[in-house]
Amino acid sequence: MLADTISLELFRNTENWKGHGDMFLHDQFWMLRNFNIRGREFLFPTQPYLLRERRVVWVRRGWASYSFNLVDYRFVADDLVVFYGDTLVEKKENSPDFEFDAFRYDGVVDDIESLAAGGEGGNEAPSFIRLHLDETMQPVIDKHFALIWEMVRQIPFVPDYARLAVTSLLLYVHQLHGQVPENRPVSRQQDILHRFVSLVSRYAARERKIPFYAERLCVAPHYLSTLIRQVSGRTVMQWINETTVKEVKVWLAYSDETAAQISERLHFPCPASLTKFFKRETGMTPGEYRSTVSH
Repeated sequence: MLADTISLELFRNTENWKGHGDMFLHDQFWMLRNFNIRGREFLFPTQPYLLRERRVVWVRRGWASYSFNLVDYRFVADDLVVFYGDTLVEKKENSPDFEFDAFRYDGVVDDIESLAAGGEGGNEAPSFIRLHLDETMQPVIDKHFALIWEMVRQIPFVPDYARLAVTSLLLYVHQLHGQVPENRPVSRQQDILHRFVSLVSRYAARERKIPFYAERLCVAPHYLSTLIRQVSGRTVMQWINETTVKEVKVWLAYSDETAAQISERLHFPCPASLTKFFKRETGMTPGEYRSTVSH
């Protein structure tokens, strides 16, 4: 499995990021405080990134536009985002004063994440949730971040101490998220779309047939095709193919695997099938694309 490529950027280029904020990097946990990207490219707009690890990001200043799983979002100060992994990320643009706090978390109680799916069996949890903090929420979140920061600075670092504070934060965030009406899909059609996008982000690398997604969503394939086209403006196969292209790009940019190895990993019948698919979608062969990226 390919590692989280955003974390790779942090660990590979640590020296380049000193002076852009406070950093704590550990193989089990990392945290950024008052982190800015002024004067440097943190993520390149033409390259998709694969976010595999779970993390929390709090926008402190400015704004930024990103695409998550092919959907565009604009984030502003006091937006809090909780990621559950398996998210394709593409940078669009950000304001010069864009600044954020963030940390990676793993090993926290998994049942917390079931809250994102509404706690009902069969629902697909989203790849991330977003919450805009008002003046009553901000002090609580700030205290949690400050506590987590104190925990990671203890010598020796004890991951379990930080996880306890993270668990408390996540429980609070999920409780708030469920209380905000606009965070809930307003129609069955939108609910199916949200769940479909989440499924594609998780399974497109190995499942590229409409019936698979229809079965997971408990609807007929034809109904799913019609609904997704009407609600999103994209067909089911456009969602699947675009996501697959991004996955291939990430593997080409961040691994040394050959096209044949990537073809097998992403469940193409043969390397020629991958090459034909990738050229049809991008106008380039996998080798030509790899030559344009340098990581």
